[in-house]
Amino acid sequence: MKGECVKLIGAFLLSVLLASGAGRAHSADAWDALGPGRIGARFDEIAQGASLACDAQTGHRVCTASSPIPIVFAGLPVQRIEAVFDDSRLERARVTLGLRRYKELLQILTARFGEGEDHSFLAIAGMGGEFAAGVHVWRTGASSLVLEQYAGKIDRSALTYGSESSMADLVRKVSLYPRGARRDL
Repeated sequence: MKGECVKLIGAFLLSVLLASGAGRAHSADAWDALGPGRIGARFDEIAQGASLACDAQTGHRVCTASSPIPIVFAGLPVQRIEAVFDDSRLERARVTLGLRRYKELLQILTARFGEGEDHSFLAIAGMGGEFAAGVHVWRTGASSLVLEQYAGKIDRSALTYGSESSMADLVRKVSLYPRGARRDL
């Protein structure tokens, strides 16, 4: 009885939140508030369009997007969005999504930013297996974007974007090998 009551109250509170203006703001696409075009925007501006949970660190503020409903980025459901602010300005963001969403996000980014640079490689798996691992880089004015099909793990993809200076090491890392090279995941 008590458990059912708690569930009903939770459902009621969620429906009230979704019906409120705050609920509508959370259900908006995170691309608008945290997308690549927002690099350099002030924290206060971004916080108006996105609910963020932040940890203050020396000189940096690391925040994750939080929402009672699934987070949508560029029209796709994502697992997590982490944003790094330096001097209260968005410096870098990382969007983690399921592996099956990689091709869809690649199509969206290609439509918005052009072909980009293909740095895909053959990942060496255990027992002598190999598989294609997609990696694409875009440079847009003062920012860079890197989309990785297997972002350090076999079950996830990630889009990382930020200022040229904050992305320099990652862009250099994914650009080290020629397209199609064999390397460890």
